Amino acid sequence: MRVCDLVTAEDTRIASRLLSSLGLKKATIRIDEHASDSALKRVIGRAEAGETIVVTSDAGTPGISDPGAKLVDLAYEAGVTVDAIPGPSAVTNALALSGFFAQRYAFLGFLPRKKGGQLAEFEPYASSTYSLVFFESGARVGRTLSVALEALSDRRAAICREMTKLHQEVIRGRLSELAQDVPNLKGEVTVVIEGARRNLASSP
Repeated sequence: MRVCDLVTAEDTRIASRLLSSLGLKKATIRIDEHASDSALKRVIGRAEAGETIVVTSDAGTPGISDPGAKLVDLAYEAGVTVDAIPGPSAVTNALALSGFFAQRYAFLGFLPRKKGGQLAEFEPYASSTYSLVFFESGARVGRTLSVALEALSDRRAAICREMTKLHQEVIRGRLSELAQDVPNLKGEVTVVIEGARRNLASSP
């Protein structure tokens, strides 16, 4: 990061705090899910001109259900060299903290907001031994778990809040309990639902 020319960030205020902690002053630009194609292409243009661009995210790993994926895709199309520095992932962090058997898991990203779309995502895993991991809004997580209960039966689940950040929190229970009792959570939420416990070592 010390030798980069530009830092892209979901929130430049968070990136500025990171840079400050490292004693660095770098130009930053906001590239979030609302970034226009022209803004993305301007960043790629700077990379094509020989500048070094660092892509950051507010939490987790850039490019995993993250607007950084658009930049990476455009960079490859433009013939720009892309590399990655290993870092924390909300998905693997949540899986580790869930305590559930996860020899195999499916990452569903951000689910559709409507019930029908959510059912379509869950139903293929109704008898699967795969653990399921997805991102959800703290305000909607209770409703989403109710849909999961309907599609998957009453499995164990873990609501993992603010993964890879300072104030991590895990709330575990059965779907029937969490769907009714989960509070209105703030921050980023990663949900892990345990796979069907029947013969966990088998394929779905």
